[in-house]
Amino acid sequence: MFDRSTLDDRLAEARKLFPIGCQVIFQPVKGHPKTENSRVRSAPWALGHGEIVVAIEGRAGGVAVSHLTVARHPATNIGE
Repeated sequence: MFDRSTLDDRLAEARKLFPIGCQVIFQPVKGHPKTENSRVRSAPWALGHGEIVVAIEGRAGGVAVSHLTVARHPATNIGE
């Protein structure tokens, strides 16, 4: 079973890194060179097994934050 505080901490970190509107680079298959530019359109949530996901433009459902790289963060201008 997952430690709830650890999951809560991971969700809080994902909220900071991937806020709604954040421009991201999505890698559909981890380790392959193909990427897509997109934007975060939801707050992060956890799947039953603990994977943290967000909704991004152009994709249905959630995508794992482990497949995302910040292209431009709205609050910090990371990526500029």
